[in-house]
Amino acid sequence: MNSSSKSKTSLTKFEEFFSTKYKDKLFEVLEKYPEERSLYVDYLDLEMFDPDLADLLIEKPEDVLKSAEKSIKNIDPLMKNADLNIRMQNLTNNVPLKVLLSKYIGKFVSVDGIVRKTDEIRPRIEIGTFECRGCMRIHEVVQTSSSVTTEPSMCTECGGRSFKLVQEECKYIDTQTTRIQEPLENLSGGTEPKQILITLEDDLVDALNPGDSVRITGTLKTFREERSGKFKNYIYANYIEPLEQEFEELQLSEEDEAKVIELSQDPDIYEKIIKSTAPSIRGYADVKEAIALQLFGGSAKELEDKTRLRGDIHILIVGDPGIGKSQMLKYVSKLAPRSIYTSGKGTSGAGLTAAAVRDELGGWSLEAGALVLGDRGNVCVDELDKMRSEDRSALHEALEQQTISIAKAGIMATLNSRCSVLAAANPKFGRFDRYKSVAEQIELPSPILSRFDLTFIVEDKPNIDNDRKLAKHILKIHKEISADYEIEPELLRKYIAYARNNVKPVLTDEANSVLEDFYVNMRSSAVDEDSPVPITARQLEAIIRLSEACAKIRLRDEVLAEDAHKAVKLQQACLSKVGMDPETGKIDIDKVEGRTPKSERDKLQKVVDEIKQLQDEYGDKAPINVLTSNLVDQYEMSEEKVELIIKQLKNKGVVFEPVTGFLKIV
Repeated sequence: MNSSSKSKTSLTKFEEFFSTKYKDKLFEVLEKYPEERSLYVDYLDLEMFDPDLADLLIEKPEDVLKSAEKSIKNIDPLMKNADLNIRMQNLTNNVPLKVLLSKYIGKFVSVDGIVRKTDEIRPRIEIGTFECRGCMRIHEVVQTSSSVTTEPSMCTECGGRSFKLVQEECKYIDTQTTRIQEPLENLSGGTEPKQILITLEDDLVDALNPGDSVRITGTLKTFREERSGKFKNYIYANYIEPLEQEFEELQLSEEDEAKVIELSQDPDIYEKIIKSTAPSIRGYADVKEAIALQLFGGSAKELEDKTRLRGDIHILIVGDPGIGKSQMLKYVSKLAPRSIYTSGKGTSGAGLTAAAVRDELGGWSLEAGALVLGDRGNVCVDELDKMRSEDRSALHEALEQQTISIAKAGIMATLNSRCSVLAAANPKFGRFDRYKSVAEQIELPSPILSRFDLTFIVEDKPNIDNDRKLAKHILKIHKEISADYEIEPELLRKYIAYARNNVKPVLTDEANSVLEDFYVNMRSSAVDEDSPVPITARQLEAIIRLSEACAKIRLRDEVLAEDAHKAVKLQQACLSKVGMDPETGKIDIDKVEGRTPKSERDKLQKVVDEIKQLQDEYGDKAPINVLTSNLVDQYEMSEEKVELIIKQLKNKGVVFEPVTGFLKIV
């Protein structure tokens, strides 16, 4: 059957299809026309009505869709002569981007991906109106290209060949280009994600934002680039379906679900999952437990006033070199169903958030960065301390509000970055010194440190027994080239995806009382004025998230007291290591979050008071040698400590040195 007879047949079939099965839907859309410009057709309905027509749509989409649009005008019950777009939902011909090659050109396909960037909306001439320069006769020409304007070949009145485009009389249509890339969960480690250009027209424009996870249905076409002369593929979009479910693309079969549910019944499932987290690295049970909880995550909540409480858990690992921090991050980036790995030195602020880039026609558009592409997944940031401070500041909003606000090149936008951040950093002076605060040893500002739910200090201390066990473990891995998995990584990925999609645990009264008692008891140790503040509401929210993640691991809908106890134990382990002030023996949250600890603030105040007294005695200037000896005698400070405090006060602009050897309060 030739193409003209095929199109006649398809026209007749569509007339029947819209007159019977889709009669009510068509009538509804026509009543709202021209505000409503598209009729949505389920591909499965078309397949049931006529399988041959459905197959022909995949092979010759342009002809078939034109026939469908023409058939509506033929049977239009309201006589509106409506130009409706036929949008096809649930297309079965879903093709992964990496195999979308030249054999699919001209075919109707659907692809899944994450939106990388969206360009400006521009008008395209659909029907060009031309005036003959000789006799002024008006000609209308249907335009097929967005870049080249097709003129009439000659005037039918006078035979002239010179025409002028009458722009205000032309019929225009909105058009926009966007670029999508492969979903992160479809990538094997180290491969570059495939990208493709998408053209959107009419009511599809402005429907996408960078970071959106979508399924695009449309015709794969090709065009020739003007500069290089090479051909490039693009998809002329017909329908957009948002994929908002977290791990929609990680398909779980009924058999997989049965395995997951069976595994959750194992009484040792919690310990098995922890042991299956980075099994090639020995030890660090607390860190592995925290990472396992991060993979499952807490429950995000939205209050009535639209305030959003995050469910994602952020973890910072600070440690000596060579303990496997990067390896842990790499492992998590491969295990998490949706994940991105990036390293501090090679990452810019725009690379983390979004970059403003110029498109081919000179307009500005946003291109999504790591935190936006990792939306609803995990982002691993290695060597966080090596990032430039202006780039690191991009993390502030992303860590707490889980959005990224952009004001670049005249573009104002807010993008989602609902991801868990696992970061690693090295101590400033090579190795960790337990007598100095975290803030002194890491090049990270307090606002970023305070946004991590858990901060781990991992030290590399020589110990004969542990060192022998570690050496045997490493040698065994090198010999056998495998690690001992309690649960195979692929099954664990599916287990995590199932838990994150289907389990939303709720706090029970028993769990609430455990968390409440912990918070109140910790705070009660600071009732007198001289005590440091041990924890704040931020830590309580972190423990709630951790206890929800504990319940998720067992696929439970309720957070029990035992889950709350596990979360409290983990938080206490962190606080005692990071927040313990060696001088007072008490936990000080300021030490954890990178601010000046209470004991240090007291010393600063004592030095300032002593300088004021000496100023009164010595005529407006305090001698540094007298100040030092007084502080050593009265408060048992070392000379080095006094020197360090004076330096701090100078840096903060509290004191200055008007004459060498003398200090004065500013």
